[in-house]
Amino acid sequence: MENNKHNSHDYAIGVDIGGTNMKAVLFDGEKIIADYLLATPKDNIKHFSIMLSALIEPLFKKARADKAKVKGLGLGIAGLMDRSEKKIIKSPNIPILDGVKIANLLKNKTDLAVELDNDTNCFLRAEIKLGMGKKYKNAYGIIIGTGIGGAWWQGGEIYRGSHGASDEPGRMIIDLENNIELEKAYQKLTQSNPANLAEEAFRGDTLAQKSYEEIGHCLGIAFANIVNLLDPEVIIVGGSVAESSELFFSKIKKIMRGYIMHPEAKKIKILKGKLGQNAGAIGAALLIL
Repeated sequence: MENNKHNSHDYAIGVDIGGTNMKAVLFDGEKIIADYLLATPKDNIKHFSIMLSALIEPLFKKARADKAKVKGLGLGIAGLMDRSEKKIIKSPNIPILDGVKIANLLKNKTDLAVELDNDTNCFLRAEIKLGMGKKYKNAYGIIIGTGIGGAWWQGGEIYRGSHGASDEPGRMIIDLENNIELEKAYQKLTQSNPANLAEEAFRGDTLAQKSYEEIGHCLGIAFANIVNLLDPEVIIVGGSVAESSELFFSKIKKIMRGYIMHPEAKKIKILKGKLGQNAGAIGAALLIL
């Protein structure tokens, strides 16, 4: 059972390492004390390590100014990981991290406890503890950003599967004839630039709006599959694309209803996360507090 017990004078640093940006927060268990953002380096591990240190140093400075103790650091990263070894097995969007014991990069520099988890697990943990999922016991979280990641909260904790490899909805085949996975279809439709596509759609570009309709269709099929397999009470959506939810949420819900089997499950709620772009970093900090 995961919990959130902590000393009110303790802080934790949570870091959400995404394919585009790295976000870090100084967190006291209830609110963000300070935060910092840098672009994610992808050229080599030495540069990555330098920038990761630069990301968290201002937060240590703030903690010292507050005369508060930093208990440790939590890291949330997209990809497969070995949590016992605190090692990245495969990070699709940051391949320089493949095989790296990333926790050691920080532990050796800070001499603090460092915990590691998948970024979507961190997102969902934060939303369950402090956001839209507080009243639910069985919730599915999905991040739609550079890629697509999933997490399932059931029985008071994140479900991890037999090998720690559960909840990869982006790998779901949604077009059997052409063997197309959800994430590949999404990236093709957004041309790997969802923010630009959303801006064009909001400006009234009909082709961009049609692309978002197709994204909603693909996600509707995927969400229906998730509901038919897991029967969650709610699906909570996060990531940068969730900010443009009005472009495709209605399409998702319409498509879902056509594929979900149980009549009551057709009424499932699809909610946009409450904590916004800070959710992943908060959920990483909650690994410590």
